[in-house]
Amino acid sequence: MDWLYPISGFVVGVIVGLTGMGGGSLMTPLLILLFGVHPLTAVGTDLVYAAVTKATGTLANKGHVEWRVAGVLATGSVPATVLTVWMLAQLPKQSPTTAAIISITIGAALIVAAVAIFFRRRIRSYALARR
Repeated sequence: MDWLYPISGFVVGVIVGLTGMGGGSLMTPLLILLFGVHPLTAVGTDLVYAAVTKATGTLANKGHVEWRVAGVLATGSVPATVLTVWMLAQLPKQSPTTAAIISITIGAALIVAAVAIFFRRRIRSYALARR
């Protein structure tokens, strides 16, 4: 058995558990870059992984979930997810075009997340220093 898979899953699980950061921003690039998994397969595998970890997190924090906020988020994310899956289904599976689209989208999302985290911490530090 290749021990790098469970070790990677464990590390990502710990980071997600400690920070609440989405595992997809960690697991999908790991699958693509470290394990050489095709981007379409990596995204699908990550979605199954995310479903399990998110369901577990929801159960563990069920008394602290703002269901109204979750519902509002779902009104945008669920239709966007369905539309995106439908659009990707129109592309040929395992093709270089599909891999390029998914890889570029993942890269852009990682950059946006990194910038948001950087500025969030800067703004928070500034606000705390002004008090």
